[in-house]
Amino acid sequence: MKFLRILAIIPLALVSLMNVGYPLGTDPKPGVAVDIVVLVLGAAGFVAAFGLARNTTWGIPAALAVAGANLVAAIIALLGDSEGATIGLVVSALAIVLAFAVSSTRRKVSLA
Repeated sequence: MKFLRILAIIPLALVSLMNVGYPLGTDPKPGVAVDIVVLVLGAAGFVAAFGLARNTTWGIPAALAVAGANLVAAIIALLGDSEGATIGLVVSALAIVLAFAVSSTRRKVSLA
């Protein structure tokens, strides 16, 4: 299942990279609060991708949370006719689907 986990990391890292670069390339410039929120979301995405890569217990929930937040932000951006909203929606949806797939293949081991 390493292959599926790697497939889940790729769109998560890609959307995080787009989040980090968002304040640098938008016209007109968004507000400072939006810049900070998007940068924090991008950094959280990189942390979640690292957690998935290391197969930690918090990696999958973090990936699902970040991908979900990016999906909601992409829908809001699509409604606001913001640039890059469509690609953000597609990549975020792919990230959340693959994160769900990774979470469903993870073995549950009882401690009994």
